[in-house]
Amino acid sequence: MKVPDIKWVLASTADFFAGKGMDAARLEAEVLLAHVLGTDRLHLYLMPDRPLDAEEIRKYKEAIRLRLLGTPTAYITGKKSFLKWEFKVTPEVLIPRPETELLVEKAVAMAAGRTGGEGPGTCRLLDLGTGSGAVAVALAHYLPECRIDAVDISPDAVAVAKENARVLGMEERITFYTGDLFSALPAEKKGGYLGVVSNPPYIPSKAWPALPREVRAEPRVALDGGEDGLKVIKDILHQAGEYLMPGGFVALEHGDDQHLQVTAIAKKEGFPYARTYKDLSGRCRVTVISRENE
Repeated sequence: MKVPDIKWVLASTADFFAGKGMDAARLEAEVLLAHVLGTDRLHLYLMPDRPLDAEEIRKYKEAIRLRLLGTPTAYITGKKSFLKWEFKVTPEVLIPRPETELLVEKAVAMAAGRTGGEGPGTCRLLDLGTGSGAVAVALAHYLPECRIDAVDISPDAVAVAKENARVLGMEERITFYTGDLFSALPAEKKGGYLGVVSNPPYIPSKAWPALPREVRAEPRVALDGGEDGLKVIKDILHQAGEYLMPGGFVALEHGDDQHLQVTAIAKKEGFPYARTYKDLSGRCRVTVISRENE
């Protein structure tokens, strides 16, 4: 009997996944096999005739089993690409998503022209709900003159974020705090931030049971925004004014049907100026809020 090689295993797994109704079946098969073999997807095509030994087949079958149970691929591989980095992810953190790259882009654009160019530490940004640390690391990289404070309610998430910051060379630029939003911060932080940046929970609680299994496998605390999906956003905007310096801004990711509500909440909390940005799919996903017109 012929020993299964990479080409055969990929083809049969892709067909199997497709038969289960899985989106991007071939991609899923490739990512999982590359993980098991300790390589990347490109190298699978450079060595299609390479046979798999019994242990590799066992590990691959286990990865397939977990995937069919609804475990997100990123939790199986333990990593997820975001912008130009690869972040460690565990079931304790939200998996970074492409739409959050828009949040980083707009926050960086808002901060870049206001830092004064006076060297490291001349401005400070706050990342609320840091999760894997993806936003904090990106802000630290693209704004080298800024210091980043990052908060998460989960000690396990903070541990993952700290590891990512260390591995990606941003450990000295980011200070991590564990706690619920602004309450995690020392009192002297009030009035000191150029910007507050957050990808908060914004899915309405009633929508949770209907979400895909893969999404429900992620930490609910990072996704469930209460009855209307806006509880955490309201909490952030209610307190943000105390922590912003004059001319500061708030950048929020939100659901594609929530931008008008977010803008209304912001105005009620003393932020009359708001601009919403669309992702590559044309959905309203990020709103930047301030007290002063840009």
